[in-house]
Amino acid sequence: MFITVTANPMVEHLFPVADLSSSNRHRPDRAWTFATGKGLNVARALKDLGEDVVAVMAVGGRRGREIVERVEAEGIRSRIVPVRGENRAGATIFHEGEHTTIYGPGPTIEDGDAEALIATVRSLLPARAIVIAGSVTHPTLYRRLASLGAPLALDFCHPCFDECMRIGNVLVAKPNRRELGFMYGIDDPIEGARRLHDQGARWAVVTDGAGPAIFRSGDVIRRVEPLPIRPVHPIGCGDALLAGLLHAMPRGPEQAVAFAMACGAHNAARPEVAHLEPAACHALARKVKMTVVSG
Repeated sequence: MFITVTANPMVEHLFPVADLSSSNRHRPDRAWTFATGKGLNVARALKDLGEDVVAVMAVGGRRGREIVERVEAEGIRSRIVPVRGENRAGATIFHEGEHTTIYGPGPTIEDGDAEALIATVRSLLPARAIVIAGSVTHPTLYRRLASLGAPLALDFCHPCFDECMRIGNVLVAKPNRRELGFMYGIDDPIEGARRLHDQGARWAVVTDGAGPAIFRSGDVIRRVEPLPIRPVHPIGCGDALLAGLLHAMPRGPEQAVAFAMACGAHNAARPEVAHLEPAACHALARKVKMTVVSG
């Protein structure tokens, strides 16, 4: 079983538009609404891939109730931790791969909320991995989750990232290139993957939007080219990639990398957020091109 933790989930509305000019009034004839947040997106993708997964979420207010209703309607197993305040609302408008996103403020996670989240995760152990992903307002929550002893998949940008890495048992560390620069002052993805591996990550992954991704496992670094798909929007692509990697790890490094990239590309080509069709992802995985740049 996998456990995902989403400390700051939201209700996100997605709108396709004819262009992204700020002065225009847009009236799209289609729209999508999802309960999102990085950990929840990973849970959705893992469920679609047939994995046993539980999404632990901090929810509050009217939007919190909507998040719970949407997650239940999708059939995603969840454990809810009630918090004071109102969960976020977000909106993304997109056109042919370009997008603009607005995310509102979420509730502050108090000490009692953090204790409840940690206790909920602890009650679900053991797990194949705890996925700690997305934004957080509590200064020690992620570090304390990392101390529970389970394998970790880390995908967030916060000053405590380095501390979580030092705690150990990191199965996957997956910052993107911008986050790598913010947290470590490193711009080169290959150098960043080496740094994460040297800190103990069994898999170090550095994504770069529509650019190549870097995967390091063991002593091998693979540079993987993006698949030639027609992009819709990038929301959830990194989360789908992480889910694909976790799912495919038992097949060996090369197949796991190819499938992870395929899941990210499949997500980018659809308006939904981290909804995966396994057969389509397997077909895309056969087209992935990678180069060993170190080994």
